[in-house]
Amino acid sequence: MNMERKTMENKDDADPRYLQLWVRMLSSSTRVTQILNKRMKEHTPLTLAKFDVLVAIDRAPGGVITMSELSRMLLVSNANTTGMVGRLMKDGLVEKWALPTDRRVYSVSMTSEGRRVLKNAITIHKGWVDELLGGIGEENLESQIALFSHFKKSLSGIEA
Repeated sequence: MNMERKTMENKDDADPRYLQLWVRMLSSSTRVTQILNKRMKEHTPLTLAKFDVLVAIDRAPGGVITMSELSRMLLVSNANTTGMVGRLMKDGLVEKWALPTDRRVYSVSMTSEGRRVLKNAITIHKGWVDELLGGIGEENLESQIALFSHFKKSLSGIEA
């Protein structure tokens, strides 16, 4: 009973601004994602999710990444990655092959068409991001970058 009461007191003492900040961050992130996904589908042959996969492959050393590494980088399940890579293969944007040393491990890279599509999408995407975040104002950029860098660092020590 005493432990339960103490937990309830802690909830009552919580600063409501943290919840307010969380709601604002989440709703802003969701809205930006919706806008970018809609625009990406209208102006490129990609969805935002496909774009993210191609960017991750492009950032990998030599432009080659294993399916497991890709899943970890994108913070999604192996099944989700398998489905997305399958759709990108169907679109002719990536290729996948089993490693000769371990047939259970698959690597992925972009095709020349995938690199061309990504290059175009990156240019367009950057313009949209500049537009969407432009409302923050140049005078606030450094403080916002510092805020989220600090937040990311503070989260790194917390187990998921």
